[in-house]
Amino acid sequence: MKTMKDVALQAGVSITTVSHVINKTRHVSKETKEAVLQAIKELNYCASRHKANGGKLISIGVILADAREDYYTAMIKAIESVAADYGISIIFCDSEMDSEKEEKNIVILLERDVRGLLLAPVEADHIPQILQRLSIPLVLIDRQYESHKFLFVGINNFRSSYLGTQYLFEKGCKYIGFIGYSGSVYTIKQRILGYKAALVELQESAVPQVLSLSYHKEDSYPLIKRFIGDGRFDGLVCATSSICYEVIEVLEHLAEEIQKRLKIISYDDNRWLDYLKYPVSVISQPVAEIGNAALENLLQMIGQTYSSCEVKRELLFDISIIDRIK
Repeated sequence: MKTMKDVALQAGVSITTVSHVINKTRHVSKETKEAVLQAIKELNYCASRHKANGGKLISIGVILADAREDYYTAMIKAIESVAADYGISIIFCDSEMDSEKEEKNIVILLERDVRGLLLAPVEADHIPQILQRLSIPLVLIDRQYESHKFLFVGINNFRSSYLGTQYLFEKGCKYIGFIGYSGSVYTIKQRILGYKAALVELQESAVPQVLSLSYHKEDSYPLIKRFIGDGRFDGLVCATSSICYEVIEVLEHLAEEIQKRLKIISYDDNRWLDYLKYPVSVISQPVAEIGNAALENLLQMIGQTYSSCEVKRELLFDISIIDRIK
C-alpha cells in the first residue's frame, strides 16, 4: 500500500509538497508538480483508497492538548489536508489542558465509532485507564507519556532546546534563562532538561534559571516581568509560542536597554515575528510532516490487524532554527 511518503521520496520532494499538488492548496512550480504527478503515476498511488469501508466513511478522532497554540493550529490544517487526500472524516477535540476533559473527549470519540485516534496528551504521567484497554489504533503526536506502548510522532524535545540554548550561547549570550509551563507536560519537561544540559556543558559554573508558569492562571505578566525585568538575562528560551507572545508584551514595558540586550529564541514560527523591533529566532518544527506521518501511520494500522500489545515506538523529525538575531 503506497503512501504520500512514498510519492514524496520518489519525486524527491516533501510530503507537504505532495499534499499541495494533490489538493491544489498552494502554488507549486511546474517542474515540481510534474515530478509529483509522475511519481503518483509510477507508484499507482490512490489518495482516496481509504474512503470505502463497506459503504461507510471512515472517521478518525483527533484530540489536541490546547488548540490555541500555533503548533496545534498548524497541525489541524496539516491533518485536514491529508484527510482530504484519503477521503476520510476527521473529528477534532480540544482538551484545553484539562485531564478530565481529555478523558471525556476520548469517550465521546469512541462513542462516535471512530476507527483510530491521534492524541496529544495533557500530562506525561497520567494515562487514562480507557487507553489501557483500547481496541482501536492510537498514535501520539507532539507529546507522549513517560511510559506507554504506542507510536509517538514528533521531535526530540530534549535536543531541540539543547540546540536552542547552544544557539544563544553562540550569539554571545552568557546568562540564559528559560520560561515554560509545568514539568508535568512532556514537551516542557524535556525542553527544560535540554536547556539545563546545554547550559551546564557550555558553562560549568552556570546556574539554570527556570520560570514555570501555569496554563490557567492570569498572573503570568507580573511573573515574567519579575523574571526578566532586572536585566540580568541576555538570552531567553521560550518553551512555546504563547509564552513568547507574553514575553514580548512584557518587553514593551521594560527599559530599552533590556529590549536591545535580550536575545530570544522560541518555538514555532509566525510571520509577524519578522516585523518586531527586536528579533526573535525560532526553533521550527516540521508540523505538516509530523501530522502527515501520524495520520498515515494510523491509517496503515487501521488496515492491519490491530493488537493492543504493541511496544513503544518513536518517529522523530529534525528541527531547524530560523535565525533572526544578528
